[in-house]
Amino acid sequence: MEDKKTDKRKVQGAETKRKLVEIADRLFRERSYSDVSIEDITHEAGITKGAFYVHFASKDALIALLIADYTARTDADYKAVFDTFPPNMPASGVLLALTEKIADVLTGDIGYDNIKKIYQILLTGAVDAKAVKSYDRELYTLFYGILEQGIRKGEFQSDLPVEVLSRHFVMAIRGICIDWCIQYPNVDLKAQSLEHCQMLMQGLQNE
Repeated sequence: MEDKKTDKRKVQGAETKRKLVEIADRLFRERSYSDVSIEDITHEAGITKGAFYVHFASKDALIALLIADYTARTDADYKAVFDTFPPNMPASGVLLALTEKIADVLTGDIGYDNIKKIYQILLTGAVDAKAVKSYDRELYTLFYGILEQGIRKGEFQSDLPVEVLSRHFVMAIRGICIDWCIQYPNVDLKAQSLEHCQMLMQGLQNE
């Protein structure tokens, strides 16, 4: 009997946590994260603040979870698209196709308002957003694999380690994305990303 009660409490706890995450995600999309309080979240969830702290140490911890989950889903989407490319596709073509997909996700699926909010969170440093910044995330792994293959097959050449090259490609996209946020809507994120990707590849061409 005690085991059944324990299982029931676990299910209820998981459901409460899921509800908190879903409500917080919606509220953060509607407003700035700094304008959403724990009381706003718990009021809509119909629970007490004490119940909130059972699942999350703070609002920042909840935001960090949301960012980590969203980053993982986005990177999984990039990987799924990458897996559709023909195995004999030139590395340069794969890099351009992946860059185009990233730009489409940033502008379409995520959107300017949410990207701006994420960068605001990153710049304040108030929230642990290592899921976005980490060099262990799937996005860096994809660029690493493509560049490594291009060098191995003689399409690219470089004296720099592949790890450094992959970081530069991702940093370039991140920089263009920041510029997009600053100059929105006067910057075409996709066009700028593809142009910069081509410029980086020109420095790697094995002629």
